[in-house]
Amino acid sequence: MSRQLSDWMEYYMKYTQRTEPPELYHLWSGLTAISSALRRKCYCNWGALRGFVYPNLFVSLVGPPGGRKGTAMKIAKSIVQTLNVPIGADSLGSTQALYKEIMDSEDSYVDPQGLTKKHKSVSIWSEEFQVFLSDRDQMLISSLTDLFDCSDSWTYKTLTRKSEDLSNCWLTIIGAITPSLLQAKLSQDAVGGGLISRIIFVVGNGPKQRTALQFLTEEEEEIIRNLENDLQEIANLSGPFILSKEFLKVYVRWYEQDYDISGVISDKFLGYNHRRPLHLNKICMLISAAESNDMIITDKHFEKALAILQITEQEMPNAFYGLGLSSQANVYAKFLTFIDSHEYFDWTELTRNFHLDVDNIPQLRGYVEMAEQSGLIKAECSATSSRYTTIKTKVEIDRSDYLDETVFRLMDRNLLKQSK
Repeated sequence: MSRQLSDWMEYYMKYTQRTEPPELYHLWSGLTAISSALRRKCYCNWGALRGFVYPNLFVSLVGPPGGRKGTAMKIAKSIVQTLNVPIGADSLGSTQALYKEIMDSEDSYVDPQGLTKKHKSVSIWSEEFQVFLSDRDQMLISSLTDLFDCSDSWTYKTLTRKSEDLSNCWLTIIGAITPSLLQAKLSQDAVGGGLISRIIFVVGNGPKQRTALQFLTEEEEEIIRNLENDLQEIANLSGPFILSKEFLKVYVRWYEQDYDISGVISDKFLGYNHRRPLHLNKICMLISAAESNDMIITDKHFEKALAILQITEQEMPNAFYGLGLSSQANVYAKFLTFIDSHEYFDWTELTRNFHLDVDNIPQLRGYVEMAEQSGLIKAECSATSSRYTTIKTKVEIDRSDYLDETVFRLMDRNLLKQSK
């Protein structure tokens, strides 16, 4: 059966639009679903210096408890589970358990030249991402760092000194974690390290809407059937993605002039910023696979991938609130999360939420003054009370039409056409 949809991601976003998780959670869950389908059978050849780039991702959905992180993951995972692809255990407690999952996933495919090739590809959808982030298990941290790069040749010694072969391995991970758990699992020294720079942190501040009844409409039932069908078509792809001349032209201009100065504005993301071209390459493959079977990456795929990165990066620093040097950084992080989730609030509401977190009222007033001086809130004081307005700032992006290139805007455009 051939493809039924013009763009898998566009229709996935349409399918999930009435649900409660933030759109970015759905976006990255959908991209991870495509990644899970492609596995190590697909790649992009970047020559001798960079070698083969594979379409695997390390994604962490970060948000408060009840923020619908797991909901977004479950919707995408349920579609992946209709495929015959290895999905690892939700919570792997040790490096050895992870290695065993990869060893047991060995499979083969016939490439476009007719050659049979073996690979070991595993996707992990974990609602307990903290299992993989604890820097107390340095062996697990270093192993995940190596696995991200999908080594052609890799062996390791077991506890019994037996040699195990993990060559041609491939791993995609998407997991959910709260800001407090993220801060508890990572030390200040760990941030900026090799593994953290390989993770896309997708930050949300809670449900985007409340939808009490979420039964599928007839249209949505048809969409999910087509999504399942087309993801199987995507899973049948193998071989190299081809970089078009149009893609190379815009990519070279961006790489040589812009990529390392327009990333996340935070010293915690220096490593990530230098790895942005690699993340963008992976997203381009996923977007190309979402649209057709031709496996050609164009300038349009570059623009869409860059827009997705930019809109995700706006909130990424918020994942690390609380990893500052101050002993009260965790409390201030909670305070920042509070004000970001409120358009207005007064002093009474603030003290009611933080009376168990601060030692005294002057400490809380100090946080308020710091937020005012940073331009995050604006105070309106009267003789009897104080009311605060949260100032929503937006990161300026040098392309005014960047949202028009994202799946969100494409989805809205199609819905508008249908309503006419």
